[in-house]
Amino acid sequence: MDRESPRQQLRRLGIRARKGLGQHFLINEGAADAIVEAALEPGPEALLEIGPGLGVLTGRLVESGLPLVAIEKDEGVAPELARIAREHPNLQVRYQDVLGADLAELTDRGRTVAVGNIPYQITSPLLEKLLTCEPPFAAIVLMLQREVAQRLAAEPGTRDYGALTLLARFYAGRPEVIAELSPRSFHPPPKVHSVVLRLTPRTPTIEEPACRELFFAIVRAAFGQRRKQLKNALSSAPGLALDKPQAEAALLSVRITPERRGETLSLEEFVALTQAVEERLS
Repeated sequence: MDRESPRQQLRRLGIRARKGLGQHFLINEGAADAIVEAALEPGPEALLEIGPGLGVLTGRLVESGLPLVAIEKDEGVAPELARIAREHPNLQVRYQDVLGADLAELTDRGRTVAVGNIPYQITSPLLEKLLTCEPPFAAIVLMLQREVAQRLAAEPGTRDYGALTLLARFYAGRPEVIAELSPRSFHPPPKVHSVVLRLTPRTPTIEEPACRELFFAIVRAAFGQRRKQLKNALSSAPGLALDKPQAEAALLSVRITPERRGETLSLEEFVALTQAVEERLS
């Protein structure tokens, strides 16, 4: 069916993209189709859309017939989403900040895929919320700034590798690139390129909640001052209560040279180090 373009919608509604909300509306029809295809491929039973905006993805997602919950912070776009909801009773729109939403209430209903065009200013906390949701999402398809996507896919020892990389790797493994988009794919065009990634949550190696907290405390300590040697980064971290001899002993017990830096450790090495530190703190 013929779809009104985002530019036409904005003119008709008399509204502008809100810079404070990081709004850049997708106008690349091919990209919209690819995103929806990536969301439906895992065979979900329900869908969550984050920041539907003018409904470019929403109008496509509801055509699947699956229950779709769309969470939107800007009530200025309510007329467009209400129009789609009138035609598609499988759509429910909730006007709230997604960071305060109960996502587990959605995933508890069955295999749920999350889809969204994520503003830069909430990328890290939203990624953490999505990846740590219990029950987990069947898949998470996100449109992110290219720089963030590079961080999620980075390898140990590179400039982009860091705590955000390990958060994604711990809960979902390596992300899959669905599409790369230029600024011209959006209105208004952002100053950066974007990448669409699909993450597939998995059962983390560490099952105990307390040990998971220790894992991320060690990761934060390792990357808090990237140039510090690990023996110094761990022993000076306020939340670990390790002295330098204990830190060195934990590192050596899992064959990690104490003089290495956190940015060189793989996920598997961080997991092994967590278990070694736990033994010394218990």
